[in-house]
Amino acid sequence: MANVDIRRGLKPVKYMNGTPWNGKFTMYYSDGTSAIYKGALVKADGTGSTDGKVPGCTLAGAGDPPVGVVIGFSNQKNVAAYLTDLDKAYVPALTACYVAVVDDPNVLFEVQEDNASSAHLAATDIGQFVPIVANSSGDSTTGYSYGEIDSDGATATIASATLQIMGVVDREDNEMGSSADYTKWLVRIADHHFKAATAAA
Repeated sequence: MANVDIRRGLKPVKYMNGTPWNGKFTMYYSDGTSAIYKGALVKADGTGSTDGKVPGCTLAGAGDPPVGVVIGFSNQKNVAAYLTDLDKAYVPALTACYVAVVDDPNVLFEVQEDNASSAHLAATDIGQFVPIVANSSGDSTTGYSYGEIDSDGATATIASATLQIMGVVDREDNEMGSSADYTKWLVRIADHHFKAATAAA
């Protein structure tokens, strides 16, 4: 059965110790420099909300140590919902908002590989580092990021690779192999804002 091509950035799944992700997040503040999509990697930007009570974030670029992954947004700092527009799928650029971010460095995420050059990740890539592509764009209807991992970018050197492959998502509808496109992988943020990078396995 072929894997389904679903680009949706990173999805929190569980912790490094195997326990399921418990839904916890930290609220950050975006000044609206970039559009915000669910599943996108963001970095701390050294600023904050106007009252100084919420740390600032912006989209992470190549080489930036991410602080976490966006799972929602709000126009109020105490609620992870956009109360004046409950159907709001994403936040366009030039719109300041509060952003719910999974910023625990011990969380593992599910993400799809891109197969852009017909390359495929393999079991031998587990422990290697990979960059993410299309982190800054997304689907305005679903609100999800187009972020995927670069299937021909696995390397033993962290550099700007961002994520570390921890294994294939163990699910019946997810195949791995030279003819299996869009495999879903478990990854961790390798060079996290709150946790320094370590060498590949």
